[in-house]
Parts: sequence; structure tokens; C-alpha cells
Amino acid sequence: MCACGKQHKAEETVKDFLDNNLRIKEYSVNFTKIDSTKLVSDSLIYVMRTNASKNASFKSGITYNANPPQRIYIFTKAKIYIGKDTLQHTFYLNPELTHVVSFKDS
Repeated sequence: MCACGKQHKAEETVKDFLDNNLRIKEYSVNFTKIDSTKLVSDSLIYVMRTNASKNASFKSGITYNANPPQRIYIFTKAKIYIGKDTLQHTFYLNPELTHVVSFKDS
């Protein structure tokens, strides 16, 4: 899969996650280019998930469908536009780009 294909797949995975978990359904989103990191620990993933559960923009009880440890995480930063508000988050995905593993405020 070429880099542009991976970018598209990552964006679609995050959009699906947003569609399922944002409280507001009408939004638009812009992404940065995907990158990878090995510097995110399992405990940090769980801290991000705990913090995300307190984020009023998202529904409670988020299901991630992928758990640490992952050998590497793919991430992208997103600007989510809801009306006049802009949310900025970093989303971490599994290496196959099929699931969001966690996210944090950017």
C-alpha cells in the first residue's frame, strides 16, 4: 500500500471513530500526515483513555477494539470543526490502521 493509501485508510478509520463517538454528528475534519512512534507506553495509552472518558465532546463508554501493547503506533493530528468551535486531538492507531487505540487533546 502506498503512503497515500495508508493516509487515506488512517483518515477513514479516525472518521469512523468520530462518527461513532462524537456527541455532535455534524462536523468536518482536517488531518496532518500520519507518522509512527514507538515512544508511547501501554500505561500512557490507558491514561489517554481515562482522560478521553472525561471529554464532554465524546460519548461515554468508548470502545477501542484494539489494546496495547502494539509494537508501533501510527498517529495523526486532527482539527475537528463543529460549528464555530475547533477541537484538536492526536489519534493513535494500531499498525494495520484498522482501529483507534486512544486519543488525546493536542
